[in-house]
Amino acid sequence: MTHPDDTREEALLRAQLHRLVDDVEPRGDTLPKLLSAARRRRSPRRPLFLAAGAAVAATAVFLVALLSLPSNQTEPASVQPNSYLAAPGRGVIAAFDVVSGRQVRQVATIGGEPAEALATDRERIYAIVATGPHRRIVEISADGGQRVVTEALSHAPVLAAGGGHVAYLDGPSVVVRGGAERRLPIPRGERVLDLALASDGRLAVLTTREGSQAGVIRIVAPDAVSLTEQPGIAATGACGPLAIAWSGQELAALRPTDCGSGRVRVTTLDGRSGDQIGAGAPFDTGSFDGEDVQLSVDRLGRFLVSVAGQRQWLVDGSDVRALPPACAPAGQCAVVPATFWG
Repeated sequence: MTHPDDTREEALLRAQLHRLVDDVEPRGDTLPKLLSAARRRRSPRRPLFLAAGAAVAATAVFLVALLSLPSNQTEPASVQPNSYLAAPGRGVIAAFDVVSGRQVRQVATIGGEPAEALATDRERIYAIVATGPHRRIVEISADGGQRVVTEALSHAPVLAAGGGHVAYLDGPSVVVRGGAERRLPIPRGERVLDLALASDGRLAVLTTREGSQAGVIRIVAPDAVSLTEQPGIAATGACGPLAIAWSGQELAALRPTDCGSGRVRVTTLDGRSGDQIGAGAPFDTGSFDGEDVQLSVDRLGRFLVSVAGQRQWLVDGSDVRALPPACAPAGQCAVVPATFWG
């Protein structure tokens, strides 16, 4: 049996507790917090790895979309690896992939007949184009702009560029332009087969005498006014070089292994003394006229040997690879030698 005093004390205590509770005013955010806590108790927590996986998937989708966006800026073909220039049609100059022979893009369209010769100086392109009985040299800049360097040429289409200069034949002289124009008379009885301009302005001139297969390479200083100021470098053997090109401070020469053998090699010479530095690996090309071949070099030191009529080879040290012809998507193929550029 409960004592009456205990019952009364319990009632008083309950009344005091109710008054204390009634005097307390709840905060304004109490109800939202209680509801949120209740929802969390009812909803089980998702594993952390599922949230991380969702984040990774969202990032991947974003990256794919970013890479898939088309770019309105075309990368210059010159900075794309393994590309060279060729003229596959009337007035068209295009860049081609070295390995596949696929046209990368059309670089320029110029008026007149198909280009008869191509040369490059870094991003600048030079082309000899026939217009009736005469020829003109057109310069094409990196942004596609064009200007005529000279007109009314009537000599063979031999062309070189480098170091901010362009060199070509005009009548009985080799002309070098870029700054002050220089006209260097060709020695009597000699015929110019090829020209090469170094980055420092030195000019190399490959000549042969009429009726002879022997050749002479003349290296001319940037301020020279004659091709004979320094002794020429006489080619060894009965057959002289077919084409020349500067490779840094060295001069490369395309030489036949034997006269009429249809085999050639790319030799390298010291640009000052003319001494042979490297013999080069021989490879088969078949027969061709020395005026129908061009030798050029890229920034990696590889050589492109290109012969008129769609034959060309890539020479990389001792490795020599035959290349497919440079043909446009419509089927036209280049008929004049191609050249590396950039």
